[in-house]
Amino acid sequence: MTRYVTDVDEVLNTTRTVRFRMDFDRHVEDEVLVECLELAQQATVGSNQEYWKFILVRETGQKEKIAALYRQVWEETVAIPLALGEAATVTRLSPTVRAGDDAQRRQSKILDGVKFLVDRLEHVPVVMIACSSAPPPRKPLGGSASGYYGSIIPFVWSFQLALRSRGMGSVMATAIVHKAEELKTILDLPDDCNPITMVPIGYTKGLKFKKGARRPIQEIYRWDRWSNSQQTLSQ
Repeated sequence: MTRYVTDVDEVLNTTRTVRFRMDFDRHVEDEVLVECLELAQQATVGSNQEYWKFILVRETGQKEKIAALYRQVWEETVAIPLALGEAATVTRLSPTVRAGDDAQRRQSKILDGVKFLVDRLEHVPVVMIACSSAPPPRKPLGGSASGYYGSIIPFVWSFQLALRSRGMGSVMATAIVHKAEELKTILDLPDDCNPITMVPIGYTKGLKFKKGARRPIQEIYRWDRWSNSQQTLSQ
């Protein structure tokens, strides 16, 4: 029976990236996934153009092919660069450069969690690949870039929130698109359709999740302009 987390604030506060606590053995019902997709379809969409396409992968052979790609991405973008001491990767990912013991422990746990999923992706009950048939942006910033990602990422996040409310966990695993062309071949995507992110899905072992560790909110906002250092509430 599907378990529900009904409080909106709890869903928003506790929708975590789930790897270690994903139940690889419990079946995920088709109708629940479709229900979550229908809810996510109400997310904001640029220019009212639904360029979305979603592939829900259950077949073992398909998951094994995607898992093999994901392992290649891990080796090429994480394991090998860290072993070689590549400066940009070390700065971005290595626990050793994080300030303080707590931050180092959290980052180490994150890397352990990613590797845990890398080694077991083919055992996840469902792997969803979110794709877009919108024309890709020519530049990473400005122009059509914001609209391109600003349509499909809200859909994916709404989908993850809906999953959480129904007792499931998920991961937004964008690294898979390092192998976008190979993934397109596996999924038999049209030429004009590109994978944007992967979302492994499964019921969670237990429903209780905590808020994530984040910076104090006062550090990340200002009123009216960034040069305003004082945070005061409107009277």
